[in-house]
Amino acid sequence: MRARQLLASLLIPTQLLGFLSLTTPAIADSWKDVEDLIELVKGTGTKVQKLDTCDGQTMGFYQPPRKDGSGDRLVFCTNNIDMEDVSAVWEVLAHESAHVMQACNGGLIWKAEYHPRLLRNLKSRAPHYASILDQYRGRDKMMELEAFDMELKSPEQVVDIFLRACSKNEGSSNNSGAGDSTTQPSESEESILSIVGGEDSFKVLLAWAKENYTREELVELGEILQSGDAPKIKRALIALLRRFNQSQSYENYRLF
Repeated sequence: MRARQLLASLLIPTQLLGFLSLTTPAIADSWKDVEDLIELVKGTGTKVQKLDTCDGQTMGFYQPPRKDGSGDRLVFCTNNIDMEDVSAVWEVLAHESAHVMQACNGGLIWKAEYHPRLLRNLKSRAPHYASILDQYRGRDKMMELEAFDMELKSPEQVVDIFLRACSKNEGSSNNSGAGDSTTQPSESEESILSIVGGEDSFKVLLAWAKENYTREELVELGEILQSGDAPKIKRALIALLRRFNQSQSYENYRLF
């Protein structure tokens, strides 16, 4: 896997990147959760935008790619939500990111057999969402069911499902079910590096890491990068990005 060779060649020589631990408890509705998920969305090529002229009570929306090259954008409706309310922003982002996952997957995220379980959970934990869902029919109803369900998941779960749905694997079948635990084929360099915004962004993170990480942490990351385990490498890169983000003041590091 050329991605492994590239990453290892950048990291292994003297000072490797560190901070691989994902054991830090997930804090739902934090700005860092928002930033991390936005980075993943943008890594697929989807634009993340704000719009202050949305209709009615629309909080946000995802527009799939169009034949004319437009679309493929996730939009926050700033005239209808408070962009300083992290919970409101997270709910919109989690919901609309599910539609991005569906676009990545070429259809529904989950197999049909899982939908009754999702619906029962929605009725139990968020009956107001279940009422809204009743307004939809057919396939649209299932698309929205998955999106509402995503709002109920922890940030860690959302990221995990996003990585499974939006991995750019050759030969992967649509609608395979993001919850399946089967091993995925090796992924391209672009797919892996897109997690942090591409090779150039990765090099910037590397330069920063050389000033902030211990030798033990750097060696540990080197071992992960050489493992060839794409999901594990992606999680390590997300952890690196989170560590970098945490070193910046939120006011000076807006992602969108």
